[in-house]
Amino acid sequence: MEQIQSKIKNYKYGFVENALVNAKELLANTEFKWDRSLFFIDENFYNLYKAQLDELIGDSPHLIIEAVESNKDYINLGNYFEFLIQNKFTRKDVLVTFGGGILQDISGFIASTLYRGVKWVFFPTTLLAQADSCIGSKTSINFKDSKNLIGSFYPPDLIFIDPYLCKTLTDGYFNSGVGEVIKFHLLADSDAYARLLDYLGEEDTRETPKLMPTMKSTLAIKKSYFEQDEFDTGIRNLLNYGHCFGHALEAATDFEVCHGEAVIVGMGFSNRMAVKRGLMTQQLADELEKIIEPRYPKFSVDKLKVDDILKHMWKDKKRVGPDLTAILLHKVGEAHKHDDVKEDEIKVVFEEMFEGYPR
Repeated sequence: MEQIQSKIKNYKYGFVENALVNAKELLANTEFKWDRSLFFIDENFYNLYKAQLDELIGDSPHLIIEAVESNKDYINLGNYFEFLIQNKFTRKDVLVTFGGGILQDISGFIASTLYRGVKWVFFPTTLLAQADSCIGSKTSINFKDSKNLIGSFYPPDLIFIDPYLCKTLTDGYFNSGVGEVIKFHLLADSDAYARLLDYLGEEDTRETPKLMPTMKSTLAIKKSYFEQDEFDTGIRNLLNYGHCFGHALEAATDFEVCHGEAVIVGMGFSNRMAVKRGLMTQQLADELEKIIEPRYPKFSVDKLKVDDILKHMWKDKKRVGPDLTAILLHKVGEAHKHDDVKEDEIKVVFEEMFEGYPR
């Protein structure tokens, strides 16, 4: 298990095999001790692995949660608190979560605020959660039509990563994870970029043995960022490359576009902005477009309005001044936060990008 030093609490993550079969043993053989395990489980994951999960859960209280953005809206938080309190959850118990980013956000926020902090363990079940969000300690809750506006920093005590659990993901949700994998390697260095190209060059990026080393590389890159800036006040902001537009795209499409795929579009959008500002060469932009364009998601492009995008970009929690904010990549391994983005700049890039967007 890899230990992460945190100012909140130190925690560990590790890659495991046969997580569902070995879950009881994994939970029992830890340095952490607790009385009872209560479960939050992604509904789709539960339906796929019902027999194994029922055997694991036994008589333990459990809540099956549909992994949709509306379920991490602030108005629904009472349901999760009520479940735990009604089942007499105490600080000597542990919350165990099986799911992707939405279940992680719900669990982390609930665990950080119930009794001012309780233990929780995470089994991430999507590529995006396994290769990115499971570490870093962020929790994010939606407020009305604004994504991730409310949150805290509260990592799981333990994270068990089993890549096999990704095998049932739809192509779209696997692509979502690949989007974040691309982002991290572009923010690292030339060696990481070469590793990324090697992985993406595989005919089948799902089944290749290069997937696990690529996931480990992604987590190592992320760890290097938040170890310098755990609470997202400086360099960690750069990990939002592709997110300023991406979050707005998610919300503007009523989450028709899932997170990682929105980030892929957001990277393409940001790269066009960087070229127009003279910060990125057209040659590099074209090179990166060859990587990301085949992974652009299909969605109702004709219904997308730039005014809807701008409405959500104005609510971006990273915005600190009178203008809009964007993280722009200047070259591989070098990105900067720009707080002087004007609406007209967004409108020009929007028209250029979506006029030729694959439909």
